[in-house]
Amino acid sequence: MSDKSFEIIGAGNPAIPVLAHIPHSSTHVPERYRRHLLVDGATLDREIIRLTDWHTDTLFSSLSELGAIRFVNRLSRIVMDPERFADDSREPMSRVGQGVVYTHTTEGQPLACISDAEREQRIRDLYVPYHHALNRTVAGFLKRFGEALIIDCHSFATDPLPSEPDQSRNRPDICIGTDPYHTPDALSEDLAAAFLRQGYSVEIDRPFSGTLIPTDYYRKDGHVQSIMIEVRRGLYCNEENGSVKSTFEATRESIRQTTREHLLAGEDFNTP
Repeated sequence: MSDKSFEIIGAGNPAIPVLAHIPHSSTHVPERYRRHLLVDGATLDREIIRLTDWHTDTLFSSLSELGAIRFVNRLSRIVMDPERFADDSREPMSRVGQGVVYTHTTEGQPLACISDAEREQRIRDLYVPYHHALNRTVAGFLKRFGEALIIDCHSFATDPLPSEPDQSRNRPDICIGTDPYHTPDALSEDLAAAFLRQGYSVEIDRPFSGTLIPTDYYRKDGHVQSIMIEVRRGLYCNEENGSVKSTFEATRESIRQTTREHLLAGEDFNTP
């Protein structure tokens, strides 16, 4: 199943109730949205390089081999960020112009001229269908398996971006993000331990915290669990231009092995 703005891979007959959410891997900014930009091409390129979770659609593709569904955003996050709350009063990153629709760069400069009407149109045309599809997918898991696990797949810069809340320089290789309602302690601790056994440095909820939960289930249904995996970008790609390093396949294989170990050792799914 696919849409112009997102793609759901493996939705036909999932073997396990696991959804790998990949929201920030795309660099695509359609012309219809470029018209609102206030920056030149060089600045736009810089922002896309900084804000893209490069190659995470491939880095986490091994989750499909385990039977998971992959839900991939096919638009750049500067068009619409599905991981933000649509209500700016609930979204901390809206304070720096990076809420559901980005208005400012990582340097705090104006990025795009977004009217209230344009913002609402993007929410209506992009955000709402995206989250409806997430909700439908999770509803299918609950109907078939009685449970669902979301793995929120990201990468992050080695050095903090100016717009990021956590400006500490000593960043780990892997960050595990949690939600107090939807992430049992055992889930995050087991996954962190699995990455540690692979030789990575790991921290929980630093430099980033939280994890995606579809809107219909947020703080409502404990059968929907979620955990975020953030990989430090310098492990596998050139952070100046997004190109892959020779270490990419080794990093991908480590994620495959670690996630497989975690899924097999840490979860006992109810297969139909």
